[in-house]
Amino acid sequence: MATKTRTLIKLRCDNCKKVNYYYWKKKGAEYKLNLNKYCKNCKKHTIHKEFKK
Repeated sequence: MATKTRTLIKLRCDNCKKVNYYYWKKKGAEYKLNLNKYCKNCKKHTIHKEFKK
């Protein structure tokens, strides 16, 4: 059987702290994602950072 090579992570808005997006990332990657995405709560484009539970 094949092993999983990607994990599902959550992206959280930097302003309102709501989880808006989910993203696949390579397993074992040592970088954190910071993406500029649209936040439906803030109603503008904001930085969305990788979030862990």
